[in-house]
Amino acid sequence: MNAIILTLSIFCFTAVFSQSENTTKRYSKINWLTYDLNSSKKTLWKKTLIPLTLGITSLCINQLPLKQNIQNSIRTPFNGYTTLLDDYIQYVPIGIMYSADGFKSKAEHSVWNQTKYLFLSELTAGSIIQILKYSLKIERPDQSAKNAFPSGHTGQAFVAAQVLHNEFKNTLPLLAYSGYIFAVSTGTVRIVNNKHWLPDVLLGAGIGMLITNIIYHYEPFKNWNPFKKNKSDVILQLYPTFNDQYTGINLKLNL
Repeated sequence: MNAIILTLSIFCFTAVFSQSENTTKRYSKINWLTYDLNSSKKTLWKKTLIPLTLGITSLCINQLPLKQNIQNSIRTPFNGYTTLLDDYIQYVPIGIMYSADGFKSKAEHSVWNQTKYLFLSELTAGSIIQILKYSLKIERPDQSAKNAFPSGHTGQAFVAAQVLHNEFKNTLPLLAYSGYIFAVSTGTVRIVNNKHWLPDVLLGAGIGMLITNIIYHYEPFKNWNPFKKNKSDVILQLYPTFNDQYTGINLKLNL
């Protein structure tokens, strides 16, 4: 109940904060938080709000008696059912993105930059998750290992879903939001399979979304493309030449 009240309070505070014009103007001068409030990019705090809410909620309910009760409530209707579906559906948003590219759908970035930002997001989020897993050593609900917190499958799924969303939110909204269906399903199946607790899934989702949004906000290596050939200028010069031996015209070609 305390976790639910805390989450609702955060959302209420956000709603009030977003409506305050004076507050927005006051924060507009903080360069590390935003580039330009008048630009088409959202401010960084807006991009991190939902991931941080997921992370805070995860920490609030990460107590053994509470998360055991939640685990039982989620798994009871499935009567011990397990599946390998979570090993595959985590990658579906990536397939959707490249399929849309194959049909020449308009995206925010080129295929190369999509791949670049996807790789950077996966690498960063995955590294953070693995460090936390083996540092905190929280036992999985099936007691198979002590590396439950946070969920790697869920983190990967939400990175993919967030990349898909960021690329097509302005051109194909339904397609952009479809990735979250598979990301949420991945996290749910991890709980149903008794491989993760709910706090594991929430923090994994939060890290995946947070890192991806930060990567897209700052766009590291934006202009780096080793496959792009530099177009050289072709200059043709004609000029007369006079000396003691001959008179003529010289041609000079610069590639």
